[in-house]
Amino acid sequence: MTSVSIPIPRADLLVAGAGAAGMMAALVAAHHGAAVLLLERDPDGPSNLMVSGGLFPGAGTRYQAQAGIADDPDRFAGDAHTKAGGAVDPPVLAAIAAQSASAVHFLADIANLPIKLLASLSVPGHSAPRLHATPAESGRELHALLRAAVSACSLIHRVDGAEAIELLTEPTPSSAAGAPRIHGLRARVCGQSWDFAAPAVLLATGGFAANQELLAEYLPEMKGALHIGAGPNDGRAISLGRALGADLGFMRGYQGQGHVNPPEGRTRLGMSLPPLGAFLVNRDGRRFVAEDIGPSELAAFVLAQPGGVALEVFDARIHASASTQGPYREAFEAGKIHVAQSPADLAHCFDIPLKTFEETFARFGAAAAKGHDPEWGRKRFGLALVAPLYAAWVTGALAHTQGGLRVDANARVLRSDGSVIKGLYAAGGAAASISGVGGAGYLPGNGLAQSFGLAMLASQHVAALAGKASLHAHAR
Repeated sequence: MTSVSIPIPRADLLVAGAGAAGMMAALVAAHHGAAVLLLERDPDGPSNLMVSGGLFPGAGTRYQAQAGIADDPDRFAGDAHTKAGGAVDPPVLAAIAAQSASAVHFLADIANLPIKLLASLSVPGHSAPRLHATPAESGRELHALLRAAVSACSLIHRVDGAEAIELLTEPTPSSAAGAPRIHGLRARVCGQSWDFAAPAVLLATGGFAANQELLAEYLPEMKGALHIGAGPNDGRAISLGRALGADLGFMRGYQGQGHVNPPEGRTRLGMSLPPLGAFLVNRDGRRFVAEDIGPSELAAFVLAQPGGVALEVFDARIHASASTQGPYREAFEAGKIHVAQSPADLAHCFDIPLKTFEETFARFGAAAAKGHDPEWGRKRFGLALVAPLYAAWVTGALAHTQGGLRVDANARVLRSDGSVIKGLYAAGGAAASISGVGGAGYLPGNGLAQSFGLAMLASQHVAALAGKASLHAHAR
């Protein structure tokens, strides 16, 4: 931990929050030759990145080209626009989509992360395989690799245990036009208040999923829901921005998660099981949804079932395929997944009505064989399930919010009149995302796409203003 009793150098960019957006912003700015102050509130606690699956989209990457996959930013933006029902900011979405391949290549070539394309993963809403990951396909691994890259960079000065409490502004002379501009951030470190100077501040402090007052105001249907994101997601960026007249956008957007293991929510099965052929039943042994919808919108359907839970059923083939993914492996290792030798054995093991479940199992098998689901309208089926069967209880949860400070295509924070708050940027959960309203607009990977994309846009803009234009002036 950096001791703040030692004078902190003035930086070109101050980043509040060292999750996905904060670390990417710091790395990109340093790559351009900018000096960065990176403030992290809880370096040892979880972040949304750590508890995520660690999958991020890139449209038009060299990995896709090597796999013979045609894709481009316009296609990605079109997919996200469709998933969100058109409730997006088109220029911001286009800018994020345009950065997606660059983000993948930056992580591989500059941050030196081992990156791969999940070419065989079928994801609801994506018209082409474009999700990338590090080898373990784990947010925890991606977080550790980014942290190591940050620690190795001499232009990034990290201060841990720093809680942002106020944005600092330069007073505007009465003769000058316009509003004050940012010149730093006040933070509480070890119980003391410290002022950190910088001409630009990026807020990357997360969303508001842990703030019950804001949930009640904007997402009442999710107030009290199991929260599986990071505890510090208390809406800090919203309060800091509002104090300066910042506008908010898409506050009713959120990422739900319908494959979380109850009761604690520390593990989940991941989103790949339904596309491979898994199905869901409630405590009565009945299906209740087209399981191939996205994992975010699935959360509300699961929560609506008796006890707010459902049983996810699959087989050894699906288990083997899902075992490449970090979240699923963690659930299996935690003992959340059980094996049954037959449908009858499974019904007995999980105490659900035998006759009803056997009928459900047979009807689902018939629907899968025909590729037609008259009950629930499922569109995609895998191979028929065969014993032994695997199953686990799942519930719906709130992963993270998608609304936040409204930004432009350079990640600059805006007021309600469209004017820019000079020197203030936002990315990740702190910024309005590209997922529309409700949980159904979230396209898997949107969170990291926005975090990485806005972080890159902000850092590039700050570096250009500071005269740090070289794409090759980076320190290791």
